[in-house]
Amino acid sequence: MNYLFSNLEQVQNVVLTHPFGLIFDIDGTIAEIAPTAEAVRVTPECKKHLRSLVKRLPLVAAISGRLAKVARRLVGVDGVVYYGNHGLERWFKGHVEIRPLAQSYVEKTAAVIKELSPLLLPLGVAFEDKGAGLVFHYRTLPHREKVRENILKEISRSPAAQWFKVDQARAVIELRPPLEVSKGSVVRELIEGYHLKTAVYIGDDVSDIDAFDTMRTLSRSAIFQGLALGVVGEETPPEVAERADLLLRGVSEVEAFLSWLNETIPPKLH
Repeated sequence: MNYLFSNLEQVQNVVLTHPFGLIFDIDGTIAEIAPTAEAVRVTPECKKHLRSLVKRLPLVAAISGRLAKVARRLVGVDGVVYYGNHGLERWFKGHVEIRPLAQSYVEKTAAVIKELSPLLLPLGVAFEDKGAGLVFHYRTLPHREKVRENILKEISRSPAAQWFKVDQARAVIELRPPLEVSKGSVVRELIEGYHLKTAVYIGDDVSDIDAFDTMRTLSRSAIFQGLALGVVGEETPPEVAERADLLLRGVSEVEAFLSWLNETIPPKLH
């Protein structure tokens, strides 16, 4: 495996080419995975370095599966560009904007909750209503594999759930609108919109693989160079390490990387 801190020369060539952008996921990347979604906290060290970097880079962006307003609250750094629900919404000028194509799925999500609540709430499954989409959380439950199978079974039987595509990550199952919007499509929008020549994307789960692949695709051109950085730990899906360019060992190494960025990037790049 190729670890970032064994390949700093390669990374330095990217981050010192202007204009450079920093894009990252939140949970498991700049915040440790916690037993519940409510317990997750971005580390103070990451916040400190992001506050410095946002003043010197043309783009610092967070793309989360969380709602945009939750992503903004968790990171808590002004100047960061916040996208939520895998890119279906963003925080813009003090409010949340939902992509027009996703609006019709708000009612469909409510229908799924109405159908599945009586079946899954008694098992202890927690529902996270994302407006245009729904997440089932079961990390804290005993017999997690059996609970996961029950959730998938009930989804397959639910007429309302058939409007959505099913994604699985670490102890969560998510219903997402089948739209051509992902962390990867948002990465492309940001790179093109901010006219970046280089960028890194940091992520830790299967939902980040689209972003990894986009970075690799864009890097085939002569005008852009990007790096996909995978954050790995005990529960990391193997495909994350397989599709990343370089690896970081947990949130502590993300902190170290952000610190290195602060030391490496000149005081002003724009």
